[in-house]
Amino acid sequence: MKLKQLFQAGFDALMEPLPTRLLALRALDAVFNFLPYEKKLQLRSITRSQYGFGLLQAARLAARLRIPRISAIEFGVAGGNGLLALEDHGRRVTRETGVEIDIYGFDSGAGLPEPIDYRDMPYAWDEGFYAMDVEKLKARLKSSRLVIGDVRDTVPAFAGTKPAPVGFISFDLDYYSSTMAALGVLDLPLENLLPRVFCYFDDVAGGPRVCYNQFTGELLAIDEFNDAHPDRKLAQIAGLRHNFQSLPVLWHEQIYVAHLFKHPLYGTRTIAEDQRLKLQ
Repeated sequence: MKLKQLFQAGFDALMEPLPTRLLALRALDAVFNFLPYEKKLQLRSITRSQYGFGLLQAARLAARLRIPRISAIEFGVAGGNGLLALEDHGRRVTRETGVEIDIYGFDSGAGLPEPIDYRDMPYAWDEGFYAMDVEKLKARLKSSRLVIGDVRDTVPAFAGTKPAPVGFISFDLDYYSSTMAALGVLDLPLENLLPRVFCYFDDVAGGPRVCYNQFTGELLAIDEFNDAHPDRKLAQIAGLRHNFQSLPVLWHEQIYVAHLFKHPLYGTRTIAEDQRLKLQ
C-alpha cells in the first residue's frame, strides 16, 4: 500500500513545475508523514492544504486575542471528503495553537437544488449534483456537526445557537443563490465572529470550461455582499502567493478574508514584532 501511495504521490507531484527536490520531499511526506504541519501546508503534501492554511491563520489570530475556542464551517459537504479533511486539520491546528475548534458541515443532503437562473451557472451545474449518503458520512465523522437542510433556513437557526466565534469558512455551494444565503453567516453578532474571518471560495477561479466571472456565481455573491455591507467586507489577501516558498497554486486566489471593521477587537494589534526601524 505504501508503495502504491508513493507512486501516486510522485506522479501527482510531477504534474507541477516545482523543483525536483520539492517534488521528492512532497511525495515522501505524503506517504511517510515526517514534516512539521506548516511545512506540509507549504508543500501541499496534505489533503486540502487551503483548509489548513485558513484554519491555522484563524486559530493564531484567536490565540493572539486570547480567544480559547473558535468555529469552522464547510458550506457544501457533498460526499464528505472535505469535512473529514477539515476534522484532520482541526486536530493538527489545535495541537499547534492550543485553540479548540468546533467544526460544522452545512448541506442539504440531497445535492444541488434547481438553479434559479443564469446567475447559478446552469451550464456548469444542475439539480441533484453532489448528493450525500448522510448515514455513511455520519458514521465516519469524529467531531464535526452535520447541519442538514436548506442554508436559507439552517444559517439563521445556527445564529441562534450562539456558536464560538467563527474563524474559518469554506464556501463550496457552487450556485450564486446558495452562496448568498450562506454569506448570511457573516451577519452573525460580532461576538460570534473573529474580527477577521478567513474564507475559502471554491468556485471563484479556474479554467475556460467554467468561465468564472463577477456577474455570476460566487464572485457575484461576494460583490453583492460587499455592496450591501458598509462595515463588513470580503477581500482577497493581496500578494498571498508571494508568501510561499514554492510556485503559486490556484487556491492562493481563492482565499478571502471577511473584515469586520466595527468588531471591538478589529484594531487590536496582533503582530508582536517590534516594528520600529532604527537608523543603521
